Amino acid sequence: MRKKAPATKKNARISRQSAAKSTSTEKALLDANQRLQSILSVNEVAAWTWDVVNDRVIADENLARLFDVPSDAHGPIQNYLKAIHPEDRAAVAAAITAALESPTEKYAIEYRIVRKDGSISWVAARGKVERGPDGQPKYFPGVVLDISERKASEQNTEELRFRLEQQTRLFDITLSSISDFAYIFDRRGRFIYVNQALLDLWGLRLEDAIGKDFYELKYPTELAERLHRQIQQVFDTQRGLTDETPYTSPTGAGGYYEYIFRPVFGRDGAVEAVAGSTRDITGRKRVEQELRSSQEHLRILAETLENQVSARTVELEQRNADVLKQSEQLRDLSVSLMETQDREGRRIARELHDSAGQMITVLLMNLSQMVDELKTSRPDLLKLAEETRRYTQQLDQELRTTSYLLHPPLLDEVGLRAALSWYAEGLQQRAGLDVHLSIPDNFERPSRNMEVAIFRVVQECLTNIHRHSGSKSAHIKLERQGKNLVVEIRDAGRGIPPHRLSKLREKGVGVGLRGVRERVRQFAGDICIESQEGVGTTILVTLPLGAAN
Repeated sequence: MRKKAPATKKNARISRQSAAKSTSTEKALLDANQRLQSILSVNEVAAWTWDVVNDRVIADENLARLFDVPSDAHGPIQNYLKAIHPEDRAAVAAAITAALESPTEKYAIEYRIVRKDGSISWVAARGKVERGPDGQPKYFPGVVLDISERKASEQNTEELRFRLEQQTRLFDITLSSISDFAYIFDRRGRFIYVNQALLDLWGLRLEDAIGKDFYELKYPTELAERLHRQIQQVFDTQRGLTDETPYTSPTGAGGYYEYIFRPVFGRDGAVEAVAGSTRDITGRKRVEQELRSSQEHLRILAETLENQVSARTVELEQRNADVLKQSEQLRDLSVSLMETQDREGRRIARELHDSAGQMITVLLMNLSQMVDELKTSRPDLLKLAEETRRYTQQLDQELRTTSYLLHPPLLDEVGLRAALSWYAEGLQQRAGLDVHLSIPDNFERPSRNMEVAIFRVVQECLTNIHRHSGSKSAHIKLERQGKNLVVEIRDAGRGIPPHRLSKLREKGVGVGLRGVRERVRQFAGDICIESQEGVGTTILVTLPLGAAN
């Protein structure tokens, strides 16, 4: 044990020397940082020295302020890494590792710092690893520069660039979506922009047209000279011009065109380009020619005015007769179409009732039998079977309702009163619309076709009341007035604005109202619409009982 004492004393002496040396090194580093601090603070540069061996970061006040750490704290590098934005932290760690392991020992990266108040700063970090005699990383000094303003400027520049590119795209898309030709010339009369319509006329791609003039695009020599001269005129006079010319492109497409050249001024007030547009006026020229021909024709007709007027009168009368005949045919076609719709609705309703209805009835019977058997044999399937039976009952009800809406059997079997009562009751149950039906006890049934028309008119009006009026009630009144049957449908809703009411009276708006007018017209009837905003709307339908069915 005594033999080891000298060694122990020697080790203690070496430890004291190492500690003194470490303290001396640390003090030297602190002194160096203090000398640099005044220079770096003036230039808004933060500096650090990372003691890699002992994992201690000696930071100046600028760095402590950036990373929100105490300026006198010489802690591990992790205290600084946790201030880095989570999305950038892995990249910074990788860059540090690469600098420690790379032969170049250089460190350069840009990243974001998240401050305690939630604000974000962009910084650029630069450093270089210093190695000991053994080649291992010993110190890692570096600087950090706050580049938030530069990043903001870059972002603003990128935003401006994006907006400029977007406006350029919108400009190109807009001009390429019109049928007119749009283009821009430079001072030498070469195209620097051409829209798609003009490229299609030429049968060229954009890259085949840009930078070329009219001569290179194989325009007729006389026309090319004229256009080139006019472009130079706009540059020289700083005033636009308008002209027109015939032109046929190499693809064979062409016509008569009107073109406009306008100067484009730069900041110095000089013309830096000429913008133009061309429109095909072949149709206008044809009309002008036809007008001239017509004037000549009228001059000739004036010499024999009486005969021509007589012949024209006969022709107009014949045309009027043709128009009236076509109108009658259209009316007959409309009536026939509605009758066909009613017949088809009746047929579909019958098919739903007779075929699908019977199958659902059998299905319900089978499901009821299954429910009874499952109560004892498979209680676990009972709930599913009962739910299936309930859905089938609902389907049966929906089919019956659809069948009745297509063509209520009550309309054929009992008459209009029963069919309307059934429909009003169903509408009240489904939509909550309180319908009051008023029909005299001695009401005599009209013809079957008129009953169908009245039912459909009332059905459409009640549907409109439910969808658009906001009224909770409706009043339906049927009565005979002399030789007419009058149907009144009234609600207490929000009413119709005067401007819309005027359109309804003149033309009718919507498929439903036009259908109502057609059904009334087939009996030579009349429809009157009265409405007041905030009070309600009344539709009065008058049908002559002596009209043809």
